[in-house]
Amino acid sequence: MPYTEQHGSPTPPRTCSQLVRLVICWLPIYWLTIVATSAQASSPLHLKLGGSPDSIAYARLLLGGALEAIGQHVTIEEVADNDNIPMTRLEVMLKQGNISALILGRTAERDRKFLQVPVGMTANLVNQRILFISKGSQPDYDPVRSLEDFRQLGKIAAMGEAWADQAVWESNDLPLASISGDWRRLYRMVASASRGLDYLPRGVHEMSEEWRLHPELDVERNLVFVYEQDHILYVSPTQPELHQLLHEAMLAARDAGLIQRLAKEHYAQVFKPPVSLQKRHPIHLRSAVQ
Repeated sequence: MPYTEQHGSPTPPRTCSQLVRLVICWLPIYWLTIVATSAQASSPLHLKLGGSPDSIAYARLLLGGALEAIGQHVTIEEVADNDNIPMTRLEVMLKQGNISALILGRTAERDRKFLQVPVGMTANLVNQRILFISKGSQPDYDPVRSLEDFRQLGKIAAMGEAWADQAVWESNDLPLASISGDWRRLYRMVASASRGLDYLPRGVHEMSEEWRLHPELDVERNLVFVYEQDHILYVSPTQPELHQLLHEAMLAARDAGLIQRLAKEHYAQVFKPPVSLQKRHPIHLRSAVQ
């Protein structure tokens, strides 16, 4: 119908033609944008992890599960020979971007060097510590019922130089000695009566695996040392976009109860002998001042 003042409403032929051409022109661009965005969202995220076999197994489970829960597919690669890399070297690799993320005890220094995801990663399991002690020394620990009782023993803790536990022990006036390099030498040093190191604190999740590997040591039977400082996720400062994504994913995993469920499933052995976490007497420690 031709346009006239009498009929008023029909679109003028020229205007209609322009509108059709505009829609046809922009439609491919709009469609390509949707396709590109969809393809980007579905592209797998690549993570590179390092650490002990068990720490990597847990990180795979937790990070993979949390990311998949928000719709992000992920592939995970382990650094070569990672079980033989000391923690100090792993932290250098994290800073340089050769490792994507590490689950570590929180310290002020690590907060300065790395990007933090301030969410507890283990449902407060790693901040419960059980002691490896030298053979035959259990009677020394049997009377302990309080932190002051333990202080009175005058026992020296053995630790690696990069451990966050150092600051916790110092905050509670507990003597310790640390070594540089490969901290795994500490097992032998505690087992030896001549090195002046009395015990090696380990997270309950670590002890549930390690007690089988170190028959030269005893597992202290009664105590668990507890502080309110779960391990968190540190992300390489070279990957701020990854940090933002992991921050979102881990908050969602915490709020949904995913972290607690996966930690309890993965570390179910902590409730079995000789760890038997639920049967131990807690000694509460102050968290380190950050």
